[in-house]
Amino acid sequence: MMKSVALFSNKKDSKDAARHIIEQARSRLDFEPDLALFYSTLKYNGKYQSMLDIFHDEYGDIPQIGASVDGMIYPEDMRTDGAALVLCKDDDAEIRVDGVEGKGAVESANKLAKKVKCKNGAIVLHFPLVHVPNMLKSGEFFAKGIYYSNLCKVNDQEKQKEYALKFADYCEKENIFYLPPTILNIFAKETDYKIPIFGINVLHSQVRFNSPNIFCNFEDINGGISALKIEKENIYAVYEDIFSNKGKTLDETKLIAHNEFKVIKEFKANFKKNVLVSLDSKPPVHAIKNLISTSEEKENELLGHLEKGDYIVHRPYFLLLFNKKTSGAFLLGIGSYYPFDLFPFFMDISDYSEDFAMVYEVIENKFDKFYSSLNNLKNNRDSFVYFCIDVGAVAAFGEKAFEYKTKIKELLGKNYFGILSAPPSAYLPPEYKLRDYLTESSNNIFFMSAGTNVCLEI
Repeated sequence: MMKSVALFSNKKDSKDAARHIIEQARSRLDFEPDLALFYSTLKYNGKYQSMLDIFHDEYGDIPQIGASVDGMIYPEDMRTDGAALVLCKDDDAEIRVDGVEGKGAVESANKLAKKVKCKNGAIVLHFPLVHVPNMLKSGEFFAKGIYYSNLCKVNDQEKQKEYALKFADYCEKENIFYLPPTILNIFAKETDYKIPIFGINVLHSQVRFNSPNIFCNFEDINGGISALKIEKENIYAVYEDIFSNKGKTLDETKLIAHNEFKVIKEFKANFKKNVLVSLDSKPPVHAIKNLISTSEEKENELLGHLEKGDYIVHRPYFLLLFNKKTSGAFLLGIGSYYPFDLFPFFMDISDYSEDFAMVYEVIENKFDKFYSSLNNLKNNRDSFVYFCIDVGAVAAFGEKAFEYKTKIKELLGKNYFGILSAPPSAYLPPEYKLRDYLTESSNNIFFMSAGTNVCLEI
């Protein structure tokens, strides 16, 4: 059994908060920890390393992993305004954390996957879904987007795809977008597809420069990627989501999805890899702006929002896409995020149909489904449960979402820790699949831009 103690502080000064957490640990801890989890909200943006240094001085070189997130749930509370350190110990587990901060999201994932060997147990990855660089690099990204958008004004779809691919390659090399199914498949392949792997896909609901941040062995590795390996018998891994099962064929899935979502309009899309070029031959945001009342923002306005940290990414409207290989579906949030026409995002949709639909997600009756993975545990209340819930639940349900604190405590007891962040992703060996998930984006890999949740029972 893994023991844990979750400690929290939201003191104004970052170093005071770290020292406050250590003071609590000294009075509460009755074991020598062999793993530290550290998560912080944007309250301490830019100050994470100073906190990690203090923890490192106290706890030495034990493995540590974490990230900047929107909130956390632990036995005493649910918070969206501070930092939490979770100290763990498990005499039966082999625990290791490794990370890479390098050029190129895929290259970094390949390097890290070769380091991480796991035969029995699970792997938990931390990486940004979207990493917003500093003002200079963000300006470069905008300039590249404008350049390739202008090139795509040619009346030749194949040429448009060629330019879109070049923009996609630029975004990958600069670590701006990590593509969860692509990343998960790299790690699954290295472990012979035998180990459950979760992706903690980090993205703040209000984004700002130089965020989100990944923490690895008491170092802030910025927009890098880290991996927690827990080698242990009888770890139980659960993936769940708020959606219906997919159909046996693509046509069946389309019928299911059209019943589940309110369809506003259908489009014929042109895209390449993870860059959307057009909807019905119009720039994507132009094609949908009259449908969802979105407005265009100029580069200087966007840079201003990112500097203040008040740029909100959550939108209730989505593009609905269908996977020709898995008969699954994907929801893509769309809005005026960029000062250019192309629409890059965090998913390789090469296997998806050109038939898109603009939909409105109806979630009024799905409140409990946002933490549905927790209902499928083996119910050993002594085990440590480590989980991640889509922070979109807070945007969707407002203050009602704080009921999760009570519901989860009743369900799990006293030994758990949860993260509120972007929707997580998962690779599941077939024996871990509970049903035919609509969210299957490639073989046994599950990801959606809303409504997914995962947990480990250790």
